[in-house]
Amino acid sequence: MKYVLDGKRMVSKDETHAYLKETFGFPAYYGNNLDALYDCLTAMGEVKVEFINVDEMLGTLGSYGEKLLKVFIKAEMGIEE
Repeated sequence: MKYVLDGKRMVSKDETHAYLKETFGFPAYYGNNLDALYDCLTAMGEVKVEFINVDEMLGTLGSYGEKLLKVFIKAEMGIEE
C-alpha cells in the first residue's frame, strides 16, 4: 500500500504522531514516539511512503524531523533499531 505524508501537517511531535497514527491506522496503544513508529511500520509489512513538503517539516521539527525520516528509511530497508 502507498501512503503520502504531508510535512505541513507535522508541526510538533505530538501532532506528527497523531497524524501518523491516523494515516497508518496504528492501534490505540501506539506509543507516540520513534521506537513505536518503527515497530508499527515493520509490523505492517511492505509499505510505500512518499513525503511532500519535507522542507517545511524539517524547518518545524528540526533534528526530530531528520530522525523521523531515518526511521522510515530503516523500516523500509529492514534495518533493526
